[in-house]
Parts: sequence; C-alpha cells; structure tokens
Amino acid sequence: MTTRRDVEGTLARWFAVDADSHLGVFTGPYAAWPGSVFDDYQAVDAADEFLASAPPVTEAILSAWWRESGACPRIPSLEASCGLYSFDADPGYGGQTVYHLDASPVRPLLEPKAPPILRRAARLVRFPSVRFATVTQIDLSGLVPIVIGDG
Repeated sequence: MTTRRDVEGTLARWFAVDADSHLGVFTGPYAAWPGSVFDDYQAVDAADEFLASAPPVTEAILSAWWRESGACPRIPSLEASCGLYSFDADPGYGGQTVYHLDASPVRPLLEPKAPPILRRAARLVRFPSVRFATVTQIDLSGLVPIVIGDG
C-alpha cells in the first residue's frame, strides 16, 4: 500500500464525489489529504494520468478566487472542461485543510457516467453533506479523517 510518506513532497492530487454525485479533483502543495486516498493510491495515480489526456466535454467557468489570484488558468480549466470541479489548497508550509474552488464545469460529470478509472478514484472520498456546485471552499477538518505529512 502507498503511504503519505511514499509521496511526501509531491503535489497532493486526489478525487472525490459530492452529495449530488458530482466529481471533483483536489490539488495542493503540502496540503492535507483524506486518509482514504491511500486505500487505493494506484487508482488515484491512474485517474490523474487519465485526466491529463482526457478530451474536453464541456466548458469551464473560473471562480472569482482563481481569477483574482492572477495564476495561470490552464490546469483548472482543463479539469473543469472534463466535467470535474477543480479545487486547490493555498500554497504554504504544510497541513492546509482548506481547498478553494478554482473552476466549475458548465455540465458536471456525474459519477455513474464517469469513466471507470475516474469513478474508482473518486469513490475513495465521499462528501455526503457537500455540494461542489454551491461551495467556494471546502475544509476537510471534520469531514473526513485526514493525513498531514512533513512537507
């Protein structure tokens, strides 16, 4: 089994399913990860590779937070154009539990219609009380057991 220590110093990348069966992708330098991601990290890694070459299926809407950041919109736009909500943790020195919405898909991909490789990774983290379409940020604290590395 892959552990947090095995991926220490890498960019946190993981997937989740919300209360509406929408899929989200989460990224963050030295950010907190849901512990369940490590139950099948190979699925997460495979889904990340798949997403990198997946064709667009919808349009992306950048969030106000992302537009104000002045950062390059390429990655969140690509993720959202594949139908996933794109979230990112603030850069820092480790342990951030808050992920901000970067981009939303015009037509969100639903879990039952998602490619199996994305479904497998997203099912590792479920947020039954969160709706990606209605949030601007998600704090993992209190939602799921988390793992915080040494950075």
